[in-house]
Amino acid sequence: MGTMTYDEFSTELGLLLENRNDAQATDADRISRWINQAYTYMCHPSIHYFREMQTIGTITLASGDNDYDISTINSATPVAIRWITYIHASSFTPTARRQKLKPRDIRWFESKTLSTGRPFNYTIDGTSLFIAGVPGSGEDGNLLRVGFVQEPDAIATGETTVLNTYYDRPLMKFVQAFAEADLGDKARALITLKEAAGLINNARERTELEAEDTGFEAEFVLHSPMGF
Repeated sequence: MGTMTYDEFSTELGLLLENRNDAQATDADRISRWINQAYTYMCHPSIHYFREMQTIGTITLASGDNDYDISTINSATPVAIRWITYIHASSFTPTARRQKLKPRDIRWFESKTLSTGRPFNYTIDGTSLFIAGVPGSGEDGNLLRVGFVQEPDAIATGETTVLNTYYDRPLMKFVQAFAEADLGDKARALITLKEAAGLINNARERTELEAEDTGFEAEFVLHSPMGF
């Protein structure tokens, strides 16, 4: 995890803003918003693919139901779905029979009469996951295993990020860019944002190319990153 705490990010931001002491630059709620908006932005898979944001959750199937809410999965907020696998069992084990679901678009689902049976296709529409076929009594209680990129939890007072410590510096620059943009210095914010992008592109782990699926591309992005 990171080394800099929330409090240290806040202090460093004051220095980077040249010790501005007006209410707009020192308001605690605004500082918290800048820090956590920048953290969420940096962790979006379109900005940088962090292994710490990669997780796996499960959804329990119910007979007759092919529409599942994925606004949260196992208490995590999905940003992008990477893959979905059907588990032919009510619990996941290394020997459990499994089959990968293929992605479709919502138009395919809306124009097709679905059959009852094990799921083999899926689509994401907003925060709803639609699957086909429709689970019956034979699939009731079985699992969908979902690989996804999650949104990071907000950094609280005294806490650090879940990222490696060498991402503290690019995050600090993203925080600075968000603050500068909101304080009306758009030109300076754009320069700082370029500096942040340069830092994060250089801060790659030596084992990353060996350990990660480097061809990863989210099949469905649920939320776009916020910009200026």
